[in-house]
Amino acid sequence: MQKSENESRSYPVQENMRWQRIEWRFQYVGYVVLFSLVILGTFGLFSKGFLSERQMTSADGNLRVEYERFGLRDSNMNLTLRMDKLRGPHFTLSISGEEMDNFQIQSLQPQPLSARSENNQLILTYAVNRQQAAATVWLAVQPKTYGRYPVTVTLNNSSDVHFTQWVYP
Repeated sequence: MQKSENESRSYPVQENMRWQRIEWRFQYVGYVVLFSLVILGTFGLFSKGFLSERQMTSADGNLRVEYERFGLRDSNMNLTLRMDKLRGPHFTLSISGEEMDNFQIQSLQPQPLSARSENNQLILTYAVNRQQAAATVWLAVQPKTYGRYPVTVTLNNSSDVHFTQWVYP
């Protein structure tokens, strides 16, 4: 007499179908989790991509920061700082937070007139042409360790943007 595939048996191999079904469920859950991680990674959960790219604007609209919310240790993360309604002969950008101790600057374009650091702050000063009403600064940084890093970018001590970056190992 032939047994059903869903019944336990002892010949030719000892099988307990209850435990077999539990194993199949674990396999299915594992496949779903693995597939989900691959899809989320493709969309930027762990680094560059749709889920990682963010943009924040100051309350007065004079400063906009485009950044990567998620990154990997020892890989570049880009920051784009866009300033509007510039007045006066120069403007000053301040980037502060724990990020400044953890991140190594790979590139900074354009080069500032002056750059200095004080109390976990990088302070950059740029000249402004008379006809210039807006400016953009590109910054590529490389994290040295992993963790959560709150960052504040301030324009001329008035407009500021606060955001958080996550760095994975």
